Amino acid sequence: MNKYSLSIITINRNNAEGLKKTIESVASQSYKDFEFIIIDGGSTDGSQQIIIDHEKHISYWVSEKDKGIYNAMNKGISKATGDFILFLNSGDSLLEDEEILKKVVLNLQNKAVYYAPIYLENNNAIKELVEYPIMIEEKFAFTNTLCQQAVIYHLSVFDNNFFDENLKFISDWKMHFNLFKNKIAFIHFNVPFANYDVYGLTSKGETKYKAHKERLKTQFLDFPFYFFKYYGTNKRVFLRLLKMAFRIK
Repeated sequence: MNKYSLSIITINRNNAEGLKKTIESVASQSYKDFEFIIIDGGSTDGSQQIIIDHEKHISYWVSEKDKGIYNAMNKGISKATGDFILFLNSGDSLLEDEEILKKVVLNLQNKAVYYAPIYLENNNAIKELVEYPIMIEEKFAFTNTLCQQAVIYHLSVFDNNFFDENLKFISDWKMHFNLFKNKIAFIHFNVPFANYDVYGLTSKGETKYKAHKERLKTQFLDFPFYFFKYYGTNKRVFLRLLKMAFRIK
């Protein structure tokens, strides 16, 4: 089996236009020492034809019903053979620089989690650049999150360790915090390499609220020590967050 430096995993469901954009941004790269994996959730909007039309750029793809975002991502991990993994979901894209992957991959050396600034994209126009701290500290890891498209993982961090499929929206946050707690190094890149489609699932109004609620609930149930440590100093705020976490809606 061929061994690649990088595995790019794209998950998609009924976002043919976004999928085409993502594939084309990956295919335009001059650096080719990567595999491109597409996990499609049984789309019915023409996504499969988009995949077939670009099949020469794709190492592996499947289109079948899945159990959600993180089930699809775990399927991708199980097929990955690269030393590192980048999740670039349909609608997201690499920067319009055909050398950007080369610039990034040649700096990947350690068994670590690498992260970089990322551009938020709105209607195919750059909206803003999001910067992250040069050093990830405990408070940031618990109370904030890194856009997954800004993160490159060494494959070893997924040894017997997959995304929690019981969560619908914030399993990536949980993954990052657990990796931080387990002393996995987080290494900062100062050069962005990807655009994040702000029309993604957790960026929309109602789902954004549900994602926030899910994270608070997960923080309280799975990491109570840190929940009290960072939210418990102000009783009013603490009770408001706790109420939001368990509100039935």
